[in-house]
Amino acid sequence: MLTLKNWLMRKSTETNTNQISAEKEKMIQGILSLEETTAAEVMVPRVDGIFLNADRSLEEVLSTILEHGYSRYPVYKERIDNVVGVLYTKDLIRYLQSSTQEKFQLDRYCREPFFVPASKKLDSLLRDFKKRHVHMALVMDEYGGVSGLLCLEDIIEQIVGSIQDEFDNETEELHSLGEGHFMIDARIAIDELNQYLGLTLPNDNFDTLGGFLYNLFGRVPSLHQEIQYENITFIAREVDGQKIKSVELIKDKTHEN
Repeated sequence: MLTLKNWLMRKSTETNTNQISAEKEKMIQGILSLEETTAAEVMVPRVDGIFLNADRSLEEVLSTILEHGYSRYPVYKERIDNVVGVLYTKDLIRYLQSSTQEKFQLDRYCREPFFVPASKKLDSLLRDFKKRHVHMALVMDEYGGVSGLLCLEDIIEQIVGSIQDEFDNETEELHSLGEGHFMIDARIAIDELNQYLGLTLPNDNFDTLGGFLYNLFGRVPSLHQEIQYENITFIAREVDGQKIKSVELIKDKTHEN
């Protein structure tokens, strides 16, 4: 059986490399990488996701939707590990348009959640999305807890690169303020940060800088709160609810080995 990977490899071999643009070559490599990449590697960590408590009022839900602009939100009861459904914004609009508006109860308007293990490969997940007609999956860890969430857009971005819509603010992940001094988007991947700045921050249990700092602080830090890790000072410069959004990083060269 001729697989997509084998077909792409055959075509790339048959075609003169000069005839393949860098962008197309990158897309081909992105497609090939899907069967090697796991859900855990591209998911949005739970600390960066927007989850709705099933007890929220209609006004609170609408406020969250207007603030963040997403089309789907996981809904939980009591704790985030207990996700009971996914709210589609368009389903809520139908409720608002109904002439007989019963008392609002969020979980009544949720669709069944789709759970996948963190080890799930993206090529398999893409097929599941198509088969189930869903665009979001909740990524579970080995203990049955929610590690994060992953949308169809996250998989597509592995092929075509970052997708910006009208609700996205395209900002630099890392901005230099001087030698050894940076302002950083907390969503930056630990691997990328280590590569950019020559750091050795642990990446075994954390995907993003925000997740690393959440663990380092032991909680969501207060605004401007500082913490030291080896020869690095981290300062929480922007905090929104349960999310660390931007971080100031200062390297102390006097203590470098």
